[in-house]
Amino acid sequence: MGKYYFICNPVSQSGKGIKIWNEVEKYLKEQSIDYEVLFSERSGHISELMKKVTTEHLNDETPINVIILGGDGTLDEALQGIADFSKVNIGYVPTGSGNDFARALSYENGAVENIKHILSIKEPKIYDLGKLEYMSVSDDRTCIAGKDIDPVRYFDVSCGIGFDAAICERALASKVKDFLNRIGLGKLIYGLISVKLIFGDVKPKATIIFDEGESIEFDRLRFIVGMNTCYEGGGYKFAPAAVPDDGYLDICVFNNMSPLEAISVIPKAAKGTHVSNKHVGQFHAKSYEVKSEIPLWVHTDGEVYAKSDHIRVSVVPGALRFLK
Repeated sequence: MGKYYFICNPVSQSGKGIKIWNEVEKYLKEQSIDYEVLFSERSGHISELMKKVTTEHLNDETPINVIILGGDGTLDEALQGIADFSKVNIGYVPTGSGNDFARALSYENGAVENIKHILSIKEPKIYDLGKLEYMSVSDDRTCIAGKDIDPVRYFDVSCGIGFDAAICERALASKVKDFLNRIGLGKLIYGLISVKLIFGDVKPKATIIFDEGESIEFDRLRFIVGMNTCYEGGGYKFAPAAVPDDGYLDICVFNNMSPLEAISVIPKAAKGTHVSNKHVGQFHAKSYEVKSEIPLWVHTDGEVYAKSDHIRVSVVPGALRFLK
């Protein structure tokens, strides 16, 4: 397969990323693998590194093999920097705390085992790519957002607007998240934020418009999430039927749900049994738009940058080439 380029987030899983890389590098040297590693140093650096590698080797006769070491957010950042998806084979070694992409696709246990598998692959698997387009962007930005927001973002797991994105935004600003991650209780912060938002978050009127023109109005929307794989949020199976290679997104909607009902229903998503609730909608589409009466936080793969009251979400069939 030629040379392998590694892009590593050394602080993933609260600093464990670099230890995992050291294990991987030892194996690579033992096997005399031709490789080069680049480490991220700040927010946004992953996409810069991916852009650098894929642009410099864009005219190579063979595909560019890039292996990402990090969590779902690291993989999401890497997608934003790919110069030409058709020229890049992506390997992934999950080292984050959520790892929803790896959970959905049943990755090997252990970084070195994942590397062994990746290096043995002759042909990549073809997966769909999700695409978010901001049709409007509010002045509300997160701490990782720059002055200018890219009008398009890609995702491999999910794109949500409302409650699930608001949880990510609050966690991003939390001062105790890293501490809880270090002691193995990282999910606790999300649970605490969830309960607070269930009772205090806004629930606006909103409309979803599907690719063929059909529209549905919601009077008290909690969130809408488009899923390329079945899990998000560290193991919540909001779209049990979602698979990343069918050319569609599976959409889950929570609407008109009281706080007590939400507390009861949301945990059921861990097993996918939430879909039986009358206030949970499940849809299947190639593209859709969401219009809200007020701006709401928006995320791709748990990464939040800005609020919007109008987004378009679509699938790009077969755009991802994964060494899986």
